[in-house]
Amino acid sequence: MFDEIIKRLGEIENENNITILYACESGSRAWGFDNAESDWDVRFIYKRNDVKDYLTLSDTPDVIEYMGENLDFVGWDIKKALNLHYTNNPNLREWIMSPIKYIDWQCNVFKGLPDFDRATLKYHYTNIAKSNWKKLGQDNLEITKRVVKMFMYNCRCVLTWMAINEGENPSINIFELLNQVTCLDEDIACDINTLISHSKNNYSDNLDSDVTDNIREWMRPNLETMMHEFPKKDNSKDLNVYNERFFEIILPDYDDYSRWIKRD
Repeated sequence: MFDEIIKRLGEIENENNITILYACESGSRAWGFDNAESDWDVRFIYKRNDVKDYLTLSDTPDVIEYMGENLDFVGWDIKKALNLHYTNNPNLREWIMSPIKYIDWQCNVFKGLPDFDRATLKYHYTNIAKSNWKKLGQDNLEITKRVVKMFMYNCRCVLTWMAINEGENPSINIFELLNQVTCLDEDIACDINTLISHSKNNYSDNLDSDVTDNIREWMRPNLETMMHEFPKKDNSKDLNVYNERFFEIILPDYDDYSRWIKRD
């Protein structure tokens, strides 16, 4: 599949007159709980080869999408990606941190830019966990494939929040998160691993209801803590730094970016 993905990325470049700067896997394969039924969620960042595309009065599309059998490609233009980095977009962070890379950075576009705001990340993962808990917190919950997936998504959200709280730069992979969170009870870690194994075996093995019950009881107080914390978001990033990085990417031969930057 790797060769097929690389081939399709090359075709996308030629069809759209772009250069793909980075491409990775997102979703369950990057998170660590994929199985034989999992799709391939390919994400990429690109720049347009003709600089005039960035200088027209009309809006130039900044997203490229392609859907195939078991393959899902989504790409963001570098201008969009830099804007999302500036606003601390957690999905972009997950792309950057993906352990599965199809095209690695020749030059890291985001090198030297400020870190993602941790408060923003906490809000993001708290909101996902809160939304899923509306289903997971119900009494007499039937453990279906969809519910197992929701449990794993929520485990990853809670573990990410806990890792941030411990001062870690949280991985997006659930196995690495389990190692990052030092305050995690060993029995809960074992139950989470059992849940993941159940998914990786394509849900063919029997899942003891005690596993999901234990995880729910662990998850409940942690979610209460998450939902009652209101950390202050940091919006102090300098947009000029991002503008200059954008010019460096689309105008690599230009040596005086300062005249393009609006200064106070």
